[in-house]
Amino acid sequence: MAGKFGRPLYSDQRILELERLLCTGSHEGCHLHVTKGVPTDAVIQNGFEALQREKERAQIERNRSAYRREQMRNRTAVMRLADKIQNSVLLHMQTETVRSDAGSIDARLSWRAAMLEDDRVFSRTEAGAVGDLCVDILLDASTSQINRQEIVSGQGYMIAEALTRCAIPCRVISFCSMTGYTILRIFRDYEEPRENARIFEYVSNGCNRDGLAIRAAHHLILDAPYEHKLLIILSDVRPNDIIRTRESGDGERLPYDSEAGIRDTALEVRRAKADGIAVICVFTGNDEDVQSARTVYGRDFARIRSLDQLADTVGKLIQNQIKNL
Repeated sequence: MAGKFGRPLYSDQRILELERLLCTGSHEGCHLHVTKGVPTDAVIQNGFEALQREKERAQIERNRSAYRREQMRNRTAVMRLADKIQNSVLLHMQTETVRSDAGSIDARLSWRAAMLEDDRVFSRTEAGAVGDLCVDILLDASTSQINRQEIVSGQGYMIAEALTRCAIPCRVISFCSMTGYTILRIFRDYEEPRENARIFEYVSNGCNRDGLAIRAAHHLILDAPYEHKLLIILSDVRPNDIIRTRESGDGERLPYDSEAGIRDTALEVRRAKADGIAVICVFTGNDEDVQSARTVYGRDFARIRSLDQLADTVGKLIQNQIKNL
């Protein structure tokens, strides 16, 4: 895994601990590879591997070029989305009263002006402080997205850029699965607001075990030092993996696709919500998968066919969730 996807972010011991915690039940027998995509020193073994590397480099350049071709339109969409998010934060998130050198005089502090020459004897209400909100963006990077790579990378970048402009910490992760491993690639973390451009390194590979990816994202976001948490998933909602899922009851292991995969993914979404994480889906799939998206995410999903729809559609989704935080 490291040779293809990058050096592991965690030690072997930490990964074993995560697998004992997360690779259970329906995901028994699965493994995790968490990386930031830092290349290893491994030598390319054969012509096929060299060809795959070249294809990935070409796709990354296509992602960047597709965004640049509509740069003015995309910048406008990012600004509109940022405005919608900021307005929603100002309107709905909890206000706090702070000391200030202007505003309404606070009788309890007036003595400080004479005794300590402290001008901050006024109180001022600040609405919509965003310090208690973080957002994780989870990108489905399976082969079923192969014809939408430029769109998905562009959507991920624009959402992250809008959140960055609102000073809301966000983390962007892609997921796919291969030979029993679910690979989580972290493009940028909460404290890396200048790394949004790395999202254009998004490339589709392999299968997708949506339930395990959401379970892992759920675990990671719970550790974040923020009170309010929002998980945005960009997916075609077509879970499919070679490792079978163990159904409850007689213990029979069924293929991780169609009904079994959808049930498992829906369960993980419900578990995340039960832990106070708001979950929404930007649906990137086909008409025949709309019902799957509805089954998994209820009303908390929206379909975007082009990037110029992003500001209004995603803005509304995020506004609805912020309203309920």
